[in-house]
Formats: sequence, C-alpha cells, structure tokens
Amino acid sequence: MTIVMEVLLQFIGIKLLARKTLFASFGALLLSGLILQPAYSASTDTSAVLDSLEARLPSIEKKVLSTLFFGGSAPVSFSGEARLKLQYHNFDLQPDFMRDDRSWLQANWEGNESLLRLGMVVRAGRNTVLWSRIGFQHTLPGSYLNDWSGDTLTTSRHDKMNLSSNIHEDMSAGIALRTVPASFWLKMGNVHWIEASPFTIWKSQPRTFAWEYLPFEIEQPITRYFEYNIARGEKTGRAAWNKKAFNGINLESIDLPFGLYLNFLYGTFERYDNFEREYIDFSNDLAYADVNDRDVKGRGIGDTYRHVVHLRAAKEKLLADLTLGVNFVALDYSEDIIRNNLYKKVFGFRDTSGYSFYKEPKVYSLDLRGAVNDHLEMHADIGLSHTDTAWFEYTPGGREKEMNSGISGPALFLSARQEYTLPVELDFAYIPPGFYSPFSFAMPVDAFYPFGANLTGAGKFLARSEASPYAQNMVGAKVMIEPVLKGYGHLRIIYGQHKQLESSRDLLYFPYRLNGADLFSLFHTSYNRWGNGLVDGSMNGSYRKRLGDESYKRVGIRIPFEHPEHGGLRSDYLSMYEGFAAYENAAQADSNVSEVTGIMQQSAFVPRHTKWTFNLELDAAYDIGGIIGYKRDLFLSGYAALNGISTAFKPLFVNDDDEEALLWGTLLRFEPAIALTKNFYLLGLAGFENWRSQQAYLLDEANKAVAAPIDYRDYAVGLGFDWDMLSRVGLHGRFKWMKHEDTNVTDNSWSTPIASLETKMWF
Repeated sequence: MTIVMEVLLQFIGIKLLARKTLFASFGALLLSGLILQPAYSASTDTSAVLDSLEARLPSIEKKVLSTLFFGGSAPVSFSGEARLKLQYHNFDLQPDFMRDDRSWLQANWEGNESLLRLGMVVRAGRNTVLWSRIGFQHTLPGSYLNDWSGDTLTTSRHDKMNLSSNIHEDMSAGIALRTVPASFWLKMGNVHWIEASPFTIWKSQPRTFAWEYLPFEIEQPITRYFEYNIARGEKTGRAAWNKKAFNGINLESIDLPFGLYLNFLYGTFERYDNFEREYIDFSNDLAYADVNDRDVKGRGIGDTYRHVVHLRAAKEKLLADLTLGVNFVALDYSEDIIRNNLYKKVFGFRDTSGYSFYKEPKVYSLDLRGAVNDHLEMHADIGLSHTDTAWFEYTPGGREKEMNSGISGPALFLSARQEYTLPVELDFAYIPPGFYSPFSFAMPVDAFYPFGANLTGAGKFLARSEASPYAQNMVGAKVMIEPVLKGYGHLRIIYGQHKQLESSRDLLYFPYRLNGADLFSLFHTSYNRWGNGLVDGSMNGSYRKRLGDESYKRVGIRIPFEHPEHGGLRSDYLSMYEGFAAYENAAQADSNVSEVTGIMQQSAFVPRHTKWTFNLELDAAYDIGGIIGYKRDLFLSGYAALNGISTAFKPLFVNDDDEEALLWGTLLRFEPAIALTKNFYLLGLAGFENWRSQQAYLLDEANKAVAAPIDYRDYAVGLGFDWDMLSRVGLHGRFKWMKHEDTNVTDNSWSTPIASLETKMWF
C-alpha cells in the first residue's frame, strides 16, 4: 500500500471520528475535505468511500508525493517484496512434443520474477529523488537437453539466459522542476508506465478470474482480491492497468494552470512486432542479436536501434468532467540496423544482393473521456496512422535507399455507458485496413480471431498486444447490459458483432482460455515459450499441427523460427494460443505447402474472405451467504461464452456444421468461493472449453495434406485457497487436474494434475 493510500486512510478515520464526536475534529475534516471532495454522507459504506478515493488517486498522487517528503524528513527509505512459488505436475498422458521439457518440479517458473526484490528511494532534497531497485532471481525451471544447433547439453537447471540464478537491477532518477505557475517531474531511467489513448498507447483490461492468482498482483487484502475477481468481476480504478512499459526520459506535469496536463517520453520499448514476417529478435531472451559485430544488447527494455517518441497534452474539465487529449507516438530507427547480421539473415541475404526494409510509424489521436453527468460517461478516440517505409536494395555495386509513405484512413472508437435506468454500455470501433499503431489496442496484423475470446483470462494473446480486442481491418459493436443487483455481486450480458472491412487471408487464431496459463507454465525449459516460433520448435518431438500459411520459409538463419503465419501451437507470457488457415480442400493446402514465397509475397493458395465474428457472454456472481444465514462471503460465480467466425453475417451459431462457419468455440467455468475467516478463502474451479473447425488440415506421413477437423475439448477441476497469514504476507495454494483432448489427432492429447504453492510478501 502506497504512502498516499495510508495518508488517505488516515483522513477517512478522521472523518468517521468527526461524525461520532459531532465535529470534534472539524479542522482535520475540513483539510481532508479539501483534498477528497466530494464529501460522503454518514450512510456511505466504507468500501464505497475507498472505491471513490481509489478512483481519484491517480490525479492527486503525484501532487502528494511531490510535496509530502523532503530530504530532512526521510532522506533514505527502503521497501521490497519477496516471492516464492513451487509447482509440481506429472503427466498421466503425455505427447511426444512435451517429453523434452521435463520440468516436474519448478521454482519461480515464470523465469523473470524475482525471489527477492528490494527498492531504495533517496531524497537528496525536496525536488530530487533517486529510485533504485535490485532483484535476486532464482529459478528451477527443469531440464532442457538441446540447444539451438541441435547439440545435446548435459542435464541442468537454468532459466531463459541459461542461468539458475541471476541478479537484475533498474534505476531511475527524478527531479521536480518547479515554477510559480507550473511544475513537472523529470524522470530518467526505467521503468516508465505510460498510457495515452486507445489508438496510441493503451492496453485493455482483460476479464480475470480468482483462480489465476497472478505473479504481478498488486498488494491488497484477500477480501479485496475476491471483490475484484468475483464480486465485481472487473478491475477498476488503480487496479485496472492500461499502461505499457518504456525506458528512457519522461517529463510529466505535476500541476499546470487551467487544468492542463502534459506527458512526454523519449525512450526504448519492449518488442512489439513478433507477429510480423520481418520480426527480428533483439530481445534479451535469446541474445542472438549482433553476436558477431556491434553491440545492440541492452539490460532493460528494447534495443539500441529503435526509439519511441510520445507526447500527450490534455485539458481537464473541458465540458463537465470531460477531458480532451491530443496524442502523438512515433518510432525512429537508426539506419545502422541494416548492417546488423540478424537483420540481414531475416531478409535472406548477406552483403551482395537483396531487398530489406524497416517501418517508422507515426500515429496521431484526439480523445475525449470522462463523465458527462452523474448517469452518463464516455470515452471517444479518433486516430490516424502515417507509416514511412525505408527500402534498401543491395547490389554488387552498393546500396540504394528509397522512402515510401502510407496514410491510413481514420480509426474511430467510442465507448459510452448510461445508468439512467438499466445500465447499458456500448462499444463501437472502426479500424481501417492498414492502420498501423504498434502500441495501441488495435493490432496491426493481417489476422482474425473470435472477438471477446482474447479478453478472457490472464495473459497476452496473438503477439505483443496484451489482450487487444481489435485488429486492423475491423468494424463492429459490442453491447453490455448490467442489471443492478440487490446485494453483493454482478450480472452482465454481452453481445457483439464485428466484421472485416475488406477480404483478407483466412488465417485464424484462438486462445486456450481455460488451461492456457497453466499450460504455459509447463514449457519453461524451452526458449519458444515467449512466442518466438512454435512451442515445439526446439523439441525433439513434434506437435501435429494444423497447417497455416506454410509458404514463406526463412533462409540463411539458424534459429528454428517458423513465422507467425505458420500453423501450430504457440505460447506467450501466461497464455497459449493456436493458429491455422481455413483451407477449402486438401489440394489448396498441398499447393500452399509446396509453394515458396519471399518475405514480401503472400501465398495465392490461402483462401480469402470478408469474415464476421460474434460473441455472446454471460458473466455472473453473487454472495448467497446472507440468503442462507452465513455471515461471511459465500460466492457462486459463473462465466459462459459462445464465439464464432464465419464468412457471412450470422447473429449466432452453436456448432461448426454450417458451411459458412470457419471457427466456433465455447467456454464454461464455475468458481465457488467461501470465506472461512476474513483472511482465509477456499476456492473451487470446474470448467470446460471447446474449439471446433471443419476446415483444418495437417500433413500425413507421406507429406500430403489431409483433413483433420479441429475438435479440442479442455477440462479443469480444482480446489485452492488464499490466506493472509500476516499483514502484507499471503499464501496461495492451487491443486488442479486438467485435460486436453484433440479428438481427431489423439497424439496431441494430454492430461496432468498440477499443484502449486506460492507465498508473497511486501515490506
């Protein structure tokens, strides 16, 4: 809990005392009222007060922190967190492609989460602050027996950097720049968390569930955790995280006249393009970039070749409580990238001949957000992307450069919620073909997936977009009806229809929503777990994958990387997903497999359609404790969804038998929970997920395409607990049996029990 929250809680205590003593502490109450307006009536529930305060924290925290401390009062302070997670699984049904990853017992299996993290804040003066953080990481992810060249390694325990233990640190310095009319924070280092608007820098908030206790959960009491993940079924206020991470220089206003706000960033960023054919892995995961020449590797986020420039200027309370913002984000490349060895290999040439390119997008956005009145709130954003592409032609006589520019049509997003009678929320989005904004919530990729499916459960889906609801070349609307329940719980009915504006290749993707996070945890001795290639890319056994666009083959590169349009099973942090092409017949699939295209050509043998997707969801939870006379929380929680993709408009279909249906899926999950004490909750899980498609193909032993319809059935049954053992110390246990059935290709089926125990503390 931050010092700001502690201060605010003190104010609440003063206000409650004032009510009991009939204004005995009127002065303190007046002071708190100036900061925390509007005041709350005596009948207001403490939880509602906390909710309101939490929603207001982002706007006042920077002001409080900039004035609360000075060098004499607290020149040096320390804080930190410690985390240890042990996990065990043991397959009772194990396919060949999983056998190399013998990680039955794992410790801190994420591979990038610290066992111990310490933070130090040094306040040299009222206007100068230095932040430093150091983490001591130890992982036991299991045995991995092959390196990238195929050589056998001795059995060992190591993480993604081939180390069993590691120390990482990050440092940031901040200086308060103060004048009478305006003041700013200037921060240098990492990590800066930035949000601007949906079409510039934005991450959507997925629907998370209580079963998936995430390694990055914020510090909060267990009762609060269950409130967000079951009772409300959504994270709001400071718990909702729309930000993305950057390193660099960040200038943000503390206080400007006339309700103005300014945020500027120049820095580096996490890879964003690993779902594009020309993706180059400059990440720290593999450390293959520039192995033979210049230094590109950094110890942080990003590489030395690409930088981001971001600017947001806003005016608060322009009309009622509406805020108007102007946003700009751009990528700047150093031309030195074209001399990088890995860059050359990606484009399939050495130094003599060939073509290569890189893209420098610029995105402009105007957004309006806030409350129109007490019953209506909105968020609108209109964006425009302008992409400069630098082309390089290599010949024996030298190198020529040519610049091309492209401007997309404007993209529009509108979200409005009214609570005059029955609460209803409407989202509308229009994202034209070619809209290229890599940090937005609209993925700039030529792909399609069931709308809504990627917003259920923890983790990312489809590249680095982190639960992005939209892709370029898409238009549609979603409506959510949320009746007000008497008591503690929620009920939401959600329906959406979206379609492509223009026809595109039928490359389809779908996530493993029920067991994806746990399945991801079983591949932690494989470098492919980060989404760079298929999950079995470095295994001896092979996943019997459905075919995608297999035509493009990378040449001249030793990393066994199959580009993102290839079919198969992929992983990313806390998630698993699969892709395939919806071929119309075996001859079409055979022709695609035998075709060899370059990095800039698309196969003529992948069908093209203007596709539609629908989603229907029912999300409900209720505390029945009061009904049966139980004095603590007793939740019944359920979630059900239908999702589908078709080549024509269909309001709803319940299977994949329709000839126009390309993909259909359903998810059912039930999570009961009971509070045995205010600090100890028991949690159950029962779930079923099914994905189906009649238009999937794979290669047989003769290397010929044969029909292999998708009918994946996933099951889960589990029991867990969450316990606040001490103040700021929690223990979280889960035992789950999960099973995956590929009914038409049984070699891919698996089942296993999985048990984990995690403790996390803050100090």
